[in-house]
Amino acid sequence: MLNIDVLKEQVGCNAPASETQIKICNLKLKQNNLPELPSEYSDMLKMCNGFSNEDAHIFGAEIKGNNWYKDIATFNIAYFHGCSANWIILGEDEAFYFIYDAEQQKYYIAERDTLDEDFIAQDFTKAVEYILRIE
Repeated sequence: MLNIDVLKEQVGCNAPASETQIKICNLKLKQNNLPELPSEYSDMLKMCNGFSNEDAHIFGAEIKGNNWYKDIATFNIAYFHGCSANWIILGEDEAFYFIYDAEQQKYYIAERDTLDEDFIAQDFTKAVEYILRIE
């Protein structure tokens, strides 16, 4: 399980998301034929609505007017729409995307240019630590 308190000590953390922000985000994703957020991701957003560590980011829900934390629905609709009906990008760094495959229920770290898999995990915590470079 992701230890948010320990993570907050190592990376930037946005204020918690409300239940309404998460519901609106899921509605936008669904309206654009994208999968809803995985439950463990939604749970994380309620404690920290996005993370940032240098050039690595975990996206938040319904982020408005903040250039440091990115909005997951806006990003996926604008940049990733149509790549896969089962995938949603949860974060990124300068070289990789943090992807959730809803059909396979797995997390991927994939190269941005080719979407070749660099790391596969069924464990949410390991995928978050990998993309944020937490040791």
